Amino acid sequence: MLKVPELDDLTYEQIIQRAVSRIPSMTEQWTDYNSHDPGITVLQTYAWLTDMLDYYMNATGDVHVEKYLKLLGIEPEKEKPASGYAVVSRAFAQDEIPAGTKLLAGDVPFETVGSCRAGGNRFCVFLSESDGRCADLTAFAGRDGDYAECFASEMSGEQSVYLGFERPLSDGDGLYVCVQEDGRRAPFGPDFRLCGLRWQVCTEEGFVDAQVSDGTCGFLKSGFVRISLPGEMKAFRHPEAGKEAYFVRCTLEKGSYDIPPRLGMIYVNPIEVVQKRTVCREGDLKEQLRIGQTDGCAEQELLFDYPNVMDFSLLLAGPQGERVLWRRADHWEQAGYEDRIFSYDRETQTVRFGDGLRGAVPPAGWSVHVTGLTCSLFQAGNVQAGELKSFADPERFPWQVSNPMPLQGGRDRERLSDMLARMESSLFAQRRMASEEDYERIVRETPGLMIELVHVIPGTVYGQLYHRQGSVNEVVLAVKPWSRSAKPELGERYRRAIERHVEPYRLLNMKVSVVSPVYVGVEAYGRIGLWKDTQDARERVRQCLREAIDYTRRERPFGAVISYGRLFTRLEMLEGVSCVYELNLEQAGSGASKNSRGDILLHEDALSCFEKMEIEFVEKA
Repeated sequence: MLKVPELDDLTYEQIIQRAVSRIPSMTEQWTDYNSHDPGITVLQTYAWLTDMLDYYMNATGDVHVEKYLKLLGIEPEKEKPASGYAVVSRAFAQDEIPAGTKLLAGDVPFETVGSCRAGGNRFCVFLSESDGRCADLTAFAGRDGDYAECFASEMSGEQSVYLGFERPLSDGDGLYVCVQEDGRRAPFGPDFRLCGLRWQVCTEEGFVDAQVSDGTCGFLKSGFVRISLPGEMKAFRHPEAGKEAYFVRCTLEKGSYDIPPRLGMIYVNPIEVVQKRTVCREGDLKEQLRIGQTDGCAEQELLFDYPNVMDFSLLLAGPQGERVLWRRADHWEQAGYEDRIFSYDRETQTVRFGDGLRGAVPPAGWSVHVTGLTCSLFQAGNVQAGELKSFADPERFPWQVSNPMPLQGGRDRERLSDMLARMESSLFAQRRMASEEDYERIVRETPGLMIELVHVIPGTVYGQLYHRQGSVNEVVLAVKPWSRSAKPELGERYRRAIERHVEPYRLLNMKVSVVSPVYVGVEAYGRIGLWKDTQDARERVRQCLREAIDYTRRERPFGAVISYGRLFTRLEMLEGVSCVYELNLEQAGSGASKNSRGDILLHEDALSCFEKMEIEFVEKA
């Protein structure tokens, strides 16, 4: 945390004692140190003043701490309203919904961000085609909240998805694609892609390539896909699925996914909504929003205690009918003496004008009205999927509305405790790979990748494994990506992404290499006696072997030692086991060695997999 100096570190008695103790060193004629002495009375007065000033100087409140944090470049994150997208059904394509239209999620108000057209088209067919075989996934991905898998990673042939719509799309239409995101994937930017996708639209000339703006990053997250149509769309009936629609085809052209993407519903031109309530539009003057009158003095303050204020401006009305708009400003550093700005303190609910140097001073006698007032619940305005259900004016907009995805992102103003925590994490964050923990953390943060295991190997150790000269200034990173496969290889795309990411953090004298893990299959053979030969007893033996061998059961799996003696003892102590007559461990692969005691010694870049078990179970008579 931020270390605030302790200024009030002396008591009144300590100040008096220090002052009196210095008298003999300054004069020999002052010999009476009792309270009735006038000199002692003067010292007591100054000690009292010193103690009082120390107290006030030490009374550092939240405002002072925020100023200190600002010097460090850390300012509180502003409050933000919840937002998202809603879908209007049972409307016609020509129905216009103007900006600012009010909707309701129970008692929580929302408004549309811009004008849009309601309804008009609907996603109706979802087909997945892999290796010439077509699967109809409409029953899964064609419903709210459900997702279907496409682009299977194990397929080697051409893979495509067909997105069918009831009507032809128009240029400028936005398709909001719901993608089931995986929390194990590191955060990534808008330019990140794992695969190259080829988009085509069915026209009179067949499927024709189209230019696409893909906000889903290749089906890695939910977002908008906007297609520039190469021509007028034509209905197409898939020969295998037998379904007809206006299709957009997306083909996996290059690369592969670490895990197949899961697509859900696709919405045509959903309306963007934000959680707010407009009380008064900017420029409108309402007498009930009058908060006072200017007095012509610098830094005049007026009370404005409206609840849940999000934003507003001030409209100053002069005695001759003049109207001048003043804008709200959070910072005054760049303001000039003529700038018509004001600040608003949410805690004290006060409006403050400028002082003539930073911000203009309004003339005296003008009436002050609030205009452009919007309110929001901020963090309390976040709602779950399906909670937005109606328009505030059902007579004018008699359609059904819903939010397929949560309306979220609303947050209150950042608290001081959170700012201090953010300061500590940002100022003391390690931005160089110096320790083993630094290497592991930074590699796991590689944008867009799903990394399960990272192991740091000194260059000299890695060189001994492969009989080459290793340098003390070299570090080898064995990286295992997350995968459904038990033995995933580190692909070239993953390798390059990791190398690019770690390069700015690398020490200048260090060479960093990224390698894929070596998988060692371990086979167990033996003869084990059971008190009673049951399926549960056999399963306990198998489970014990897996926990001792398989890397997924170990906390530090790279370079582990599979101890024959410990495994033998664990099996003998296992419930239901009477005796271990024979036990032998064998390795399959070059990433390990076996010593004279029967232990399997994995190399530093190796992981052990439970490959095979051939155990003869004998029931004790």
